[in-house]
Amino acid sequence: MIKSTIKYLLLLLPIITFGQNRTYIGAEIGPKFEVYRYMDSGDGLYTKPFFYSPIYGFTIGQGLNKNFMFEAGFYVNDYGESYRIKGDNGYGSSNALIAYQIPLRLKSRLNLIKQRLHLVATVGYTLGINSEYGSYGSGSSFSISSHPEYNDSTRTQDLSSYSLRKTYGLIETGLSLDYTFKNLATVYLAANYLTGLNRIVETHVRYWINDQPEQRGTVFSNGNYYSITIGARYPISNLWTKKPD
Repeated sequence: MIKSTIKYLLLLLPIITFGQNRTYIGAEIGPKFEVYRYMDSGDGLYTKPFFYSPIYGFTIGQGLNKNFMFEAGFYVNDYGESYRIKGDNGYGSSNALIAYQIPLRLKSRLNLIKQRLHLVATVGYTLGINSEYGSYGSGSSFSISSHPEYNDSTRTQDLSSYSLRKTYGLIETGLSLDYTFKNLATVYLAANYLTGLNRIVETHVRYWINDQPEQRGTVFSNGNYYSITIGARYPISNLWTKKPD
């Protein structure tokens, strides 16, 4: 899959190449924070953004002019899933699914300092491929606590479905600070938010708090997450473009 994706991205470059604008390749990595939502028949279930594993990948792009760039890429995203019962003394997370993501982005640069430091805004669309399509997962837990700030006992059972969609879409927005060196290599720090268009993970939860009756809830995600990444890119067009005398 990775080889075919690289070939696809390389075939895109002649379409978006304009004049002497630079073609570049890059890579980035950084933490991401899953965002889940829930529905609950009681009032004991909740979620919060959490870190499970970093996201990483490579990019290939083309300058359209001095202010705009087009970029594509290939990323590996290991999604986690988690929920919490209010008053419980633990918060766990586990693997949900591994997704392969192909982003298409338009970037706009604003010069801050001497064409070296730029503020870059990003908008884009990402195609996600669910590698766990067709699978399910289940779990259970039981905890007892003697601490007054926690429940005396909490019991949960859950069943997760990863079969909702084989492919899904994400809308991306983001900002980054880019610094360009004299050799035109660039390093950057980026913050992005991706929001999904369709539900891709759904977990049905049954839980019991102390001696109260059973409650039920559903924890779900459209693939939404925040990410903070560091990256670098280099203009490979320097290899075939002559510098002006």
